[in-house]
Amino acid sequence: MKNEDNEFMQHDLRLPELTVRGMILGAVLTVIFTASNVYLGLKVGLTFSSAIPAAVISMAILKMAKDSNILENNMVQTQASAAGTLSAIIFIIPGMLMIGYWQGFEFWQTLLVSACGGCLGVLFHDSASPGNGRS
Repeated sequence: MKNEDNEFMQHDLRLPELTVRGMILGAVLTVIFTASNVYLGLKVGLTFSSAIPAAVISMAILKMAKDSNILENNMVQTQASAAGTLSAIIFIIPGMLMIGYWQGFEFWQTLLVSACGGCLGVLFHDSASPGNGRS
């Protein structure tokens, strides 16, 4: 039998999930993990998953704020987990250049396509996450 007083989150509890602090922290973690993933991928040939380290780092940083909550941490972790997806570009661009399909690339066009792919990955990942209240 469920006791309403012992539930972690009651249905009438409204916590902020999308905050400026969370978006900035997620963007910073995404840049750091994407850069390290690209470096490791080009150096060794493999990448690592950034979801768990991002969750731990964001929990540690957000704990310093008095009004942070688990939903904000989930948003930061979801943003930073896109770093693994964004770093996959290091395998696709050289492959397209090697087969001759792509003779050259413009920096800003590649940046825009990669950023759009990362944003779509975050949006689709967050909408499919269990426990986000959108079921």
